[in-house]
Amino acid sequence: MIKKVWIPIFCSMFLFVGGGFVSAQQKPPQKPPQQEQPMPTDYEKWGKIAVELAKLNYPDSRISDYQYKGREEITDRQSKDTFELRIQTKDRTFTAKVMILFNPQTESLLSLSIEEVK
Repeated sequence: MIKKVWIPIFCSMFLFVGGGFVSAQQKPPQKPPQQEQPMPTDYEKWGKIAVELAKLNYPDSRISDYQYKGREEITDRQSKDTFELRIQTKDRTFTAKVMILFNPQTESLLSLSIEEVK
């Protein structure tokens, strides 16, 4: 009779203590907080232009994905925003990279380029 009482108690203690130990080990390690650059507020303006450029270059296509890849400050009067667009035609699906060079002070467009990503 004593064995019958001690076995459930021992098992309960093992599960209680062991379960806490196992769950503590399964927690992912905490990473130090990373400082992300804030998203520029005007990237949407340039993103619309990127989509329009893709539509002009691939008129019978469908744009299924759009990603803002970031901004590069070239000089105080030149910045470049880069976008990747997933383009579907009736024959194929591919990614196109659109780069927009603009003056951040005047918000004027300087140049546009589009290229297929291989």
